Amino acid sequence: MAKQKIERKIAVLFATDVVGYSKHIESDESETIHNLRECEDLLTELFEKHEGRLFNTGGDSFLAEFPSAVAAVECAVEFQNSIKKRNNSKDASVKLEFRIGINSGDVVKEKDNLLGDGVNIAARLEALAQVGGITISKSVHDFVKGKTKFEFNDLGIQKVKQNEFHAFDLLLETSQKRTFKPKAPSGLIYTVIACIFCIAAGGMYYLFNVDGKINRNQQEVTSSQQKSSSPIILIEPFKIIGGSTEDISMGVGFTESMISTLSQFNGVTVLSSNVSFHVEDNNFSDVEKRDLYNIDYTVQGSIQIAGGKSRITVNLNDLEQKKIVWSEKTNFDLQNIFEVQDDIGNQILSELQINTLAGSDGERWAENFESFETYTDFLNFWSLWREHNPQSYTKAEKVLRRLEAKIPDSAVTNNLKAWQTIQKLWLGLSKDIDNDKRNLTMFVDKAIALRGNHEDYAVKSAAELFHLSNDCQVAVEAIMKAFKLGFNVDTLNVGGSVLQSCGDLEGALKYAKKALSLTPNDPNWITTQIIVSTLYKMERYEEIIEVAGKNIHASDMSNIILAIYSVVEYELGNKESANNIFKLFKLSGTNRDEIYSWFPTSDTGQRLISELEKIGPLD
Repeated sequence: MAKQKIERKIAVLFATDVVGYSKHIESDESETIHNLRECEDLLTELFEKHEGRLFNTGGDSFLAEFPSAVAAVECAVEFQNSIKKRNNSKDASVKLEFRIGINSGDVVKEKDNLLGDGVNIAARLEALAQVGGITISKSVHDFVKGKTKFEFNDLGIQKVKQNEFHAFDLLLETSQKRTFKPKAPSGLIYTVIACIFCIAAGGMYYLFNVDGKINRNQQEVTSSQQKSSSPIILIEPFKIIGGSTEDISMGVGFTESMISTLSQFNGVTVLSSNVSFHVEDNNFSDVEKRDLYNIDYTVQGSIQIAGGKSRITVNLNDLEQKKIVWSEKTNFDLQNIFEVQDDIGNQILSELQINTLAGSDGERWAENFESFETYTDFLNFWSLWREHNPQSYTKAEKVLRRLEAKIPDSAVTNNLKAWQTIQKLWLGLSKDIDNDKRNLTMFVDKAIALRGNHEDYAVKSAAELFHLSNDCQVAVEAIMKAFKLGFNVDTLNVGGSVLQSCGDLEGALKYAKKALSLTPNDPNWITTQIIVSTLYKMERYEEIIEVAGKNIHASDMSNIILAIYSVVEYELGNKESANNIFKLFKLSGTNRDEIYSWFPTSDTGQRLISELEKIGPLD
């Protein structure tokens, strides 16, 4: 028996329930039920007024869908105001209060009911809401801002049970404004990191940002997925041309296969099939795809079937450059469909890794590895390492163990083990610092003895400056040796950081700008951090706007860039922009000690603090 097609759609979900219903029942069951029925009648009338549809109820809880986010929000506000008015009247023998959560997301339609994460998150938002309050998701906020006069309070990223989402309170009253601080690492970790930064000869914070990723909302950004340093890829549903009805499912399977294959690479963000089919259903143009979801690349394909022969055509499109960057046509027999899926997926992944994303380094790196899987592990190690937190460190360690098993005691693995040890010391994860420093020296020496290229002298430069000799002369000699042997983006970034720390600002700027010119994207904004912090030291403010302005609202923008950018805007007289960026910076909870740690070898930290306090209080 053929499986029945699952019907999906994007819906605006409204979830509400009674606060403390069980206690009300225990106190007076009959009166509670009587009052609940009156509140339900009021809610039903408002649903009808705002074109909402009640699709599920659990006695004291109600789930409804709406045709628009504005309609759902206006209904919620009117309901809460009506409940407040009712509770202040003599008609309410039991004063019932409600929480409301509103989300827009993908759902599965099951007869008259709606299921899926879209509904689950609406319920989590309701649980997060205050008594008599309304909490909405970022997607709803983006739809209704500018279309309503309501005030919102950004709560940042919240996690309730297994769901993580960006939430906003709709402020019915000023007294409802509340603050959620982001979950931070333990005080011990911060203390250790601060101490290490103070001991080290400085500045590499720009390369290895302790808290460089915080998810934020910025009102100017209207897309459902904010820009980030990780390229976003959409796999559009593959089309079947000339096949039978039974062949149509092949396109769905091929689409899911591509998503699964490309998701192996941590260096990109692959959107789910829900988004793929939503984009197809709404026939979005390339401009709309880019603007609504900040999509950088799309994969488009078709499978043409004629008799017993088949042909697959696949394109990789760069939406920013408005061109096809890779294309492939392959003839195949239908019985070999799974082999073709794997082959096409690997070809796309190879193009992304070697040419499109890895830039000038990709082809040379790939030559170090015998298999595609090993090369993917290598790239995934670096993607995890750049996140620079204990969780990503642990994941990177597992990838490194796999690489060691495949290419044991090689220059590549010793180089990576050196970088991993540097991060271990940086994060305060070392249980024996002296032993780890000895290992670091051994890994660096082995990498140089086995290969001795620019990457190996770059890791020597970083190791010497920040963990071993703490000697600028030794570190600069190593990085200059690296540049004589060659360079890539990472080597240039190390050079920029080392030279900035050792006082050669023009040299730091030169190498960092070269790094930015060589990479099609800037993972984790590492290179941009080096340039911005160097320009700030040099007081070249207009250039900071030019370098960072385009991406300043990226969801993973680092704290140091946000802090400096807000000060620069203020100094240039752009007070409104300065305040907006300062608010984003404040969401990170960064304190004075952390700011000092960004510039441990100069008084730049104190200067930045003083200038930030012109915009607003740091505490």
